[in-house]
Formats: sequence, C-alpha cells, structure tokens
Amino acid sequence: MAMSKNSSHENMEPEFRSTFNTLIDEEGFLVNQEGVSCQEVIDQSLLILRTSKDSKMNIKVAKDIFNIELPGPLLATFGDSDLKCFWVSPDEFWISLSAQQMLEIEEKTNKLPLGISITNNSAAYGTLEFRGDKTTDLLSRWMSYDLEGSLQDGKAVSTTFGQAPVFVYREKKNIFMMIRHSFSHYVAGLLKDSAKRI
Repeated sequence: MAMSKNSSHENMEPEFRSTFNTLIDEEGFLVNQEGVSCQEVIDQSLLILRTSKDSKMNIKVAKDIFNIELPGPLLATFGDSDLKCFWVSPDEFWISLSAQQMLEIEEKTNKLPLGISITNNSAAYGTLEFRGDKTTDLLSRWMSYDLEGSLQDGKAVSTTFGQAPVFVYREKKNIFMMIRHSFSHYVAGLLKDSAKRI
C-alpha cells in the first residue's frame, strides 16, 4: 500500500484477499460437520490504530473517526454496523470494519493528531468464524489458551494455534480467529485433521 503525504495516514482503499479460498468447500466452509462449522469471514478490513501518550486525545480520535470506545486490556468493544475494536497493547488497537465503512472514514483519517497513526493491514490477515458446541473441542487440540474458562464474550487475546500466532475473540456464542495469510495453509491443515478426531 502506498503511503500518503501525511505519514500518520495510509491509503484506506479497501482490500479483501481470501486467505482460505483454495481450501474451502463449494459452500464456503473449511469445516462443516455435526457440532462445529468453520468458515472465512469475508468483506472485512483491518486497520491498526497506534495511539499517543495523551489518553484524552486517543479517546476523542476513536470516537470522532470510528464512533467507538477504546477497550481495556484483553477486551473488545463493538460499534455500529459490526465494527469492532480490539486491545492489542497499551498503544495499539485493531479495528475490524467493512469495506463500506473504510470508504466512509477515509476523509476523517486525513487529519490525524500528532502521535496517532492508522495503518491499513487488511491484506495481511484472514478471519475464521467458528460455530457450534464442539468448537472448543476442535480448537483446544492445538491451542493452550483456556477457551472454555477464560475467553468470555467481549474478550480478545493473542495466542498460538500449533506454531502459528493467532488472535482470538468471542462474540456471543461464536469464536473468531484472525490468522496471518502466511500461516493459512498450516492452520487449515490442523483444523481439518482435528475435525476428523472429534
């Protein structure tokens, strides 16, 4: 992606790349069996918001641009039209939003305060959505994080799936996992193998 003249703002052109396109069935599922299904979330963009030391300004920017509150550590906040904000570190937040929302906020991101930056990282990650009461059985074979006891609704954490770094969060009953494109085939292989064993 080309950088604009303002180094704190990157081109907000929506870009969705399927991570799992060659691995899914004709109905779009990576796994689809009794008790658990897994499919890629499409038409989602990912922005990286890096904040300043001025917490009041950070709160204002999040509200003005995304109409969302910044979450606390290991949490997520949910905004209008399925927009989500995840705490990654004290000065880094991930914003998941639709391609249409990306276009709507582009002008607002042209004039960011000093010390705040937004980077379009949409092309780097894919997101899988897991549904069903056997989701934890499927994921816990390769994930040490306690999904059942610790991943409550609205919580978001960085962990590993096998050897792959992943970012997981729960929204209501469903679990979502964000994966770098470079690990997509590796993660898909583990999921398909695990699905045969539950």
